[in-house]
Amino acid sequence: MSAGMSTSTQDAPPKAAITTAFRVVIADDAAGIRALMKTLLSLEPDFDVVGMARNGAEAVEVVTALQPDLVVIDVSMPVMSGMEAIKAIREVSPRTIVVVLSGERHDLPEGADGQIEKGTPNDVLVTTLRELCRARVVAQPSA
Repeated sequence: MSAGMSTSTQDAPPKAAITTAFRVVIADDAAGIRALMKTLLSLEPDFDVVGMARNGAEAVEVVTALQPDLVVIDVSMPVMSGMEAIKAIREVSPRTIVVVLSGERHDLPEGADGQIEKGTPNDVLVTTLRELCRARVVAQPSA
């Protein structure tokens, strides 16, 4: 029996390649988009959705409190637009990667690291977010 236990431990998927998941906040006024993004990213072992926001002001509050690695934010939201929120997020959490999620293509807002259109295929969306996060990790100097 101990051999079987040893084998099942050896058959476990390797986790060594992923040391910690990228902590993500999703900000969108559409509840369905927030839920879909959370579900999609929760299926990936290197993403951990730690917060959600319904408007720009909430996004700034959540980012201030959680200091995530990544924020996926809509530009058109009530209370405070995504554009205004990005500026505030840069002040309170300068190392956070900010990716705009929008229904249409805009010029990349000042302070944003990337942009993804709603309707982008899931695999492309996840790959783009992953590449942005990994590029930031590589670019940061060691402590």
